Amino acid sequence: MNHTVVRKRIGMIVPSLNTIGEDDFRRFCPEDVAYHVHRIRLRKEGGVVTPESLLRAYLEAIEEASYLKDFGPDVISFNCTGASVAYGPAGDAQLAERMQQALGVASSNTMLAIKRALAHVGARRIVHVCPFADRFSSGEKAALEAAGLEVIKSVGLNFVDAREAARMDPQTLTAHALAHAEPGMQALLLSCANVRAFEAVEPLERELGVPVVTSNQAVLWDALQQIGWSGRVEGAGTLLR
Repeated sequence: MNHTVVRKRIGMIVPSLNTIGEDDFRRFCPEDVAYHVHRIRLRKEGGVVTPESLLRAYLEAIEEASYLKDFGPDVISFNCTGASVAYGPAGDAQLAERMQQALGVASSNTMLAIKRALAHVGARRIVHVCPFADRFSSGEKAALEAAGLEVIKSVGLNFVDAREAARMDPQTLTAHALAHAEPGMQALLLSCANVRAFEAVEPLERELGVPVVTSNQAVLWDALQQIGWSGRVEGAGTLLR
């Protein structure tokens, strides 16, 4: 008798400069779920990523996702917060729908996962902290507000290089987040798939008393929801508890 257990498999696309997404999934993805990562080129202009760079990644996402389709994943997530909203406030939902139609695989992306995660924890009034300048964080804020969320504060930490943001330790990110907490907020959102925000979730929740949602945490939770996984992930915050 064959007792082989078929594992559920998550496919994740990350930008070519991302170092944190895989680290977070290694740390928090349940052992009975497999994940596989494909990189999409995030081109630079004058040595820096621009809004146009993010838009190009958005437009190339479906073709790049086809590489993941080949192994037969149960869900594919395009994990770049800025790129997922590069085509406008409703672009995240449009991308997921088009990707699913083109590939025949359940599909999602970072901003769509964040919106679903915030709804799941019952948060409407939020504080949004993004590691980059306002020209990047403003697109994320617009997408959140278009979904009916009240962004009572949106802060950009003004990093210009995502690789530098990735070197920021969780304690420093925690200090930044605490400095921008607001009375009456129902959740704190730490955006960007290339910062060590996931590790800061539990300390921040203990300090603030509200759910904390991060890009990689939301992507993992959303993917687990879509494959029908149920359980709890220790140390991963309210969302995965």
